[in-house]
Amino acid sequence: MREPGDPHGASDEAAPLLLAEGTEFSGLLALDGPARIEGQLRGEVIGPGPLWIGPRANVEARIETDELRVAGVLAGEVRASRRIALEGTARVRGELSTPSFALAEGALLEGRCTTGRRRELDGEAPESGPDPDAPSS
Repeated sequence: MREPGDPHGASDEAAPLLLAEGTEFSGLLALDGPARIEGQLRGEVIGPGPLWIGPRANVEARIETDELRVAGVLAGEVRASRRIALEGTARVRGELSTPSFALAEGALLEGRCTTGRRRELDGEAPESGPDPDAPSS
């Protein structure tokens, strides 16, 4: 996902709007590319994304996507294979798992966030590097 003026990636505002403000959806939402939610969603969201949860959105879901940017309210379990970014207006409650995580000043996160390489997120030990729990000599 890109910042304004960033020539790399898809613009959040240009992503197809799946749920406009004032609309409600319950069930499974299967993504086939970039998507934006501004309404209310309850259920499950699966697909490559990137997925943008706008500042007026209220989402309670299990989400599996490549990239997720949140500016609204989100409750649930999220697995993003590339990145999760919480904007300053984000209010998130749940469990997040991603290799790359960005938290803007003002964002609220209640829950657990696991970051690291994909292998580590899947429960495998890192290939190398010091053990942070090992006693120092």
